Amino acid sequence: MLRQAVRGARWYQQVARRSPRVVSAAAPRFLHYGPNDKVNFFEQNTRGSEQRRSVDPDAENEAEQEEVRREISRLDKELDDLSDPYGPDGEFMRDLPAEEKARAMEVLRKYTEEEGKDDSNLKLSEIFDKELDDMLKEEFDGLAKEEEDMWQSKGEKEDAPKEVVRSPYDVVANDPGMQSYADKFNHCLRRMVNGDTKRRWDQELWKWYRRCQRVVPGFLESMPEETLGLLWESQTARGPPKPQETPHIQILAQDVISAGLSLPTPRLLSYIEILHETGNTKAALDQWEAHQSGLCQSKEDLEAYWKLGVRLFAAEDDPQRAQDIALAFLANDKSRQPHILIPVMTAWGRQPGKEVEVKAWALYLQLKAFLGQSMTMEEYDQVSIGFLKAGRLGLAIAVFKDMMVTGRDPAHDSTSLYQAALGLVGNLQASSVSEQDLNKVSLSTLTVLPRKFQNKFFYASWMKKLIGMGEVDSAAMVIELMYERGVKPDPKHINGVIAAWLREGSTAGRQKAENLGWAMVQQRIDWVRARTNPPEKSPPQDINPDEEPSRIPQFMQRSTPPASIETFSILLLHYSRRGDDNKTQYLVKCLSDARIHPNSYFMNHLLYAELRKQDIASLWSKFLSMSASTQPDLETYACLWDCGKLQYDRGRTAFVAGFPTARELFANMMRWYTHLPVRGQTAAREEFSKELYDQIIRCFCLSKDLPGTLVALHMIQATFGFYPDDTTARLIVVQVARMAGVPAGTPKHRLRRLASTPRSKENIGHVNRLVEILSERKAAALQARGQEIDDLELEERQRYQLEILAELLRVVMGRKLGDASRVEMQIAAVADELGATGLNLGSSVEDDDGLLQ
Repeated sequence: MLRQAVRGARWYQQVARRSPRVVSAAAPRFLHYGPNDKVNFFEQNTRGSEQRRSVDPDAENEAEQEEVRREISRLDKELDDLSDPYGPDGEFMRDLPAEEKARAMEVLRKYTEEEGKDDSNLKLSEIFDKELDDMLKEEFDGLAKEEEDMWQSKGEKEDAPKEVVRSPYDVVANDPGMQSYADKFNHCLRRMVNGDTKRRWDQELWKWYRRCQRVVPGFLESMPEETLGLLWESQTARGPPKPQETPHIQILAQDVISAGLSLPTPRLLSYIEILHETGNTKAALDQWEAHQSGLCQSKEDLEAYWKLGVRLFAAEDDPQRAQDIALAFLANDKSRQPHILIPVMTAWGRQPGKEVEVKAWALYLQLKAFLGQSMTMEEYDQVSIGFLKAGRLGLAIAVFKDMMVTGRDPAHDSTSLYQAALGLVGNLQASSVSEQDLNKVSLSTLTVLPRKFQNKFFYASWMKKLIGMGEVDSAAMVIELMYERGVKPDPKHINGVIAAWLREGSTAGRQKAENLGWAMVQQRIDWVRARTNPPEKSPPQDINPDEEPSRIPQFMQRSTPPASIETFSILLLHYSRRGDDNKTQYLVKCLSDARIHPNSYFMNHLLYAELRKQDIASLWSKFLSMSASTQPDLETYACLWDCGKLQYDRGRTAFVAGFPTARELFANMMRWYTHLPVRGQTAAREEFSKELYDQIIRCFCLSKDLPGTLVALHMIQATFGFYPDDTTARLIVVQVARMAGVPAGTPKHRLRRLASTPRSKENIGHVNRLVEILSERKAAALQARGQEIDDLELEERQRYQLEILAELLRVVMGRKLGDASRVEMQIAAVADELGATGLNLGSSVEDDDGLLQ
């Protein structure tokens, strides 16, 4: 019984201590507090939440204990009532009458005296003495300590974090609550390192880096060096940033510097270079000077550092400091490349005054002395373009002259002229060039242009080279130099600059090109009016449609040459592609006022402008009116065939009655070809393309003109040398299948969807089977002669395919007409109409051929 009491007490203790709802990570379950200590407990939704509420972890336990106490009190009361129902105070004795109760009490007294007192109803308080109480207390304390140790060990096992295997480049946040952000960053980094190409992980990595940098305290400081290197490399591989965004490398470098960390020298130089490229040269110079003492002492890093310093000081218009660094850099090691002098001489050219030209030219002569005959065209271009942009046109043309005479006329080279002026012999040394000696000799003498180069062809070659390099503004400066040197530029020189500006696509370039082009048009009209009418009867006419006061770019304050047809063509192409109909029409009017006949190029782009609007009637009308005085070319007919594709496709647009049929257009093109001179026919055959060939056959197929298709195939082969290929065969097969599958009266909006219907697919299958039968028959005929298809030459195989397609068209026509002779008569009539009389159009199909049935 004592053991059962102990077990019950132990169970009660465990129930009273259990708390299933409230979990606190701030304090363990069993702690020993002082008498005055008080612990407050709080709850929050998440680890990072700032909202906390006070809770009582024992409230629920106390409620349960109070309920247990009430239940025990009730049971004790019931037990007391049932323990001695027949005792003096029992319920039975209380209900008896007084006389009977007296007799019963007397009987009980006598029984007690005879039998003795019953000990079965003793209470626990009468049984347990102090010794037993001490023993029970010791037993309970041992059980409690054992229970406490068990709960603590279990809590430690549950709260212990699971061991995570991390890579050397994984970032571990200082705050465990922020590790989820770092894990996202680590995930992107791991995907990028593993070469996952399904997503742009470099962009994701940068996004999570920016988030972690804002949210996670000390994130950059906790990043391993390897991780920082991977992040740096991922952002340098992105390519040049957009103009409106700050380069990621700049942000990353600033974060590293702000965190008090150091950047390796290559990364530091990249950061300074980006600052310079983004226009913040002053800040780049500050960083360059601030990190001079902490540089890595490797040769490569030091050379890169000093070269960058020269470029920065030159860009900041401090050429003297840049020159001092560059010359000291070259003096310390003779093997270093002297290209470092190029930005310095350009910086001198940007300074005001005439004396700086001597300093710039002295550096140029030193550069040539260092390089000798190994100076490349790219280096000449860098120097000449730098002088052009700096406005030193005389120095620029002298450099270009040196490039032109290199290896051809060394007597006119600048170094030879310098040596001759000072009486030096042998190879020129860089140390022999000084500003004092240059001042003794006239600089104009050293930069003089030989008479044989004083012509527009020399300048035109320079302009062509500059335009090819994308230096359009520099090419325009050459035109200004031509005016200064007394060389009048041709319109084609200006036209090249105008076209190059328009190709750039920039707003500034477009504005300069339009102003310059309209100024040339104005010059042409003024010249025509001055020749045809007296000055008093022909007041000047301002033809600028934009009514802008500036007729030419600001840096070319010269009168321009009159416009040519090439000028009008360039402007027409520009405005027609932009869809500016008003400017286009006004330009055509100005062409008439200028008394210039349009050429085929001008006519073609007028036609293409109408084609882009899908105005077939206007296109054909302009062709008829302009072709009366302007000879078309092959591009003209390519435009007409593109228009024919719209005209003959009945499911696409409305039909224009005035536009010629495919036969008429083809006959017109062949008549044009036959009237060309031999040289023109040769050029037309060279310009004829496979795209034009397919477009012509497509137009015949859309017209459902089977005999016209057959004749066109043979005529194009005989005239231009083109044979059908798989694309041509597919066009013919699809068209034949559509002819068989289109019921009469089919609405136009349904014609373009017929090719996807099951019936059309079935028809295409039948036509393909017919082609296979014809191919097998041709192959059998070849085998009968002892030949195989694979043994044929390329041209023979191409002719073999042409014969199969021609026979397919004859079979389809025969099934429609029912007579092979009528088929041949129809083909002969079409051949006469197209001008193919006497041309071999292949063999006819026999009347008893089973394929005609």
